[in-house]
Amino acid sequence: MNDQVEALHELKALLEEAGKDSRNFKIYDKLGEYYKKEGNLKRAYFCFVHSFYLCEDKEEASRLSSIIEAMKKDSPEDTPQVSLLLPSVPELAQMKAILAATLALKEDSNHVVILDWEESKEVTDWLLGEKEITVLSVKGLTLHNAYEKAVKLTGEADDLMILDKGSALLAHALFLLRMSLYRDDEIGAVNAVTNGPAYGLTEFETPIRRADGYAIEHNLPGDDNMAPALVPSCGSILVNRKCWDEVKGFHPSFLTLEVAEKDLSFQLISLKKLTFICHHGYVYTIVQNQNNPARLLDFNHFYDRWNVRLNYSMFSRPDILALITDPADTPLRVLDVGCACGASLLAIKNKYPLAELHGIELDPGSWSIASKLFPVTQGNVEQDLDYPGEYFDYIIFGDVLEHLNQPEAVLVNMKRYLKPGGMILASIPNIMHISVIGDLLNGAFTYQDSGILDRTHLRFFTKAEIIKMFSRAGYEILDVGNTRVWVSDDQLRLIEKLCALSTSQTDAFTAYQYLVKAKK
Repeated sequence: MNDQVEALHELKALLEEAGKDSRNFKIYDKLGEYYKKEGNLKRAYFCFVHSFYLCEDKEEASRLSSIIEAMKKDSPEDTPQVSLLLPSVPELAQMKAILAATLALKEDSNHVVILDWEESKEVTDWLLGEKEITVLSVKGLTLHNAYEKAVKLTGEADDLMILDKGSALLAHALFLLRMSLYRDDEIGAVNAVTNGPAYGLTEFETPIRRADGYAIEHNLPGDDNMAPALVPSCGSILVNRKCWDEVKGFHPSFLTLEVAEKDLSFQLISLKKLTFICHHGYVYTIVQNQNNPARLLDFNHFYDRWNVRLNYSMFSRPDILALITDPADTPLRVLDVGCACGASLLAIKNKYPLAELHGIELDPGSWSIASKLFPVTQGNVEQDLDYPGEYFDYIIFGDVLEHLNQPEAVLVNMKRYLKPGGMILASIPNIMHISVIGDLLNGAFTYQDSGILDRTHLRFFTKAEIIKMFSRAGYEILDVGNTRVWVSDDQLRLIEKLCALSTSQTDAFTAYQYLVKAKK
């Protein structure tokens, strides 16, 4: 036990050193020795490689090179290789800047393959004259066929660093993504993060250089910087080669890299593998084409394939989860009612690794994904549940109560499953929000596909009615917070008039949802 504590202190000290000077090669050399001692040879290898490429001392670089070559020879299974796949862009200056930045940071990548869509003869001609890269013409090919051909040009066991169109590697990004991919066996892919869309640029080297300065300060080692996600949020992703081969790459249905990668993550879930977002793996993306009509088609293809909508069931609820304040080593038992595809349960598991997590989901598509990750019941919470009495520390209702026929009866029934002192955490839309009241004053109460007037909502609540419902159900309300959305100047003026005509305060009209924490 003392050895384990001492090792953790050693790791923490090294990570703190990296935070002070992330380009000091000696830190990664020490990290390599640390992981080697801990028996994680893959991570040790990545650290030695990164140290070597940062090192400017010839003697030290020679020593590091000897370590790396010895590891490759003695334990090849513990030295995973990587290849880079980059789509071409039609602007020559942008292509030059992206490739220069990426080649400078490719470290020991076996191959750099450019998928040339031949959108510009000038770009194609320039690429064909460049060294250090393999240029593959993919004009007229589907996305699936293009990447299938590109992958054949890499080493047969190479992990695949797939960069989004217009994206360039930044300092430490490739190293940290590789470290994250091999944190443990549950991970099948890791997703970089990137900047907001940078449209209309005419000069590219300066913004990439500035972004690299940011990366030097923020692309820092440490597993606290990674979190599980159902699907990637950025188009740059590093995929474990064994997983890629097992799912046979991108599915032929998809036309866009964005949705093909999201589909890939769902395929990985079917293998019991997860995609992690790495907040310390920052790359820079320059977007030239703002509109891609194929994106909508792909969203529809995704729904046809998985019976899940990409813009609805994929996201965790950090506002609700922030209400759980127990120490990270608490062995919580949590039930998420209406858990969708399980994003909130993944977030809880990441923060509370000892937690026992369960879900209930009525929608068959969402249930089919969530049930691969956690014990999730496909059913209706308004019926009796198959859980022991006084079992859960928390039961979560994230935008669920308003969908029920008898929400108060459900809250009463939930008490039997909560431990003494257990909590209900709920988010509930506010029917008094100014967007609803303003329309109502003009005679409109129009149901929509989502939002407060979602056409599947059966019940509507104000703050006062929420408090009454929980009190009648026998709960002690500990906190009622809220979420907000943008309110226009015209709406603010209307709120002032409504406050003057009633006993309500401004918050009653600006709260979009109420967040409730109630104790049994």
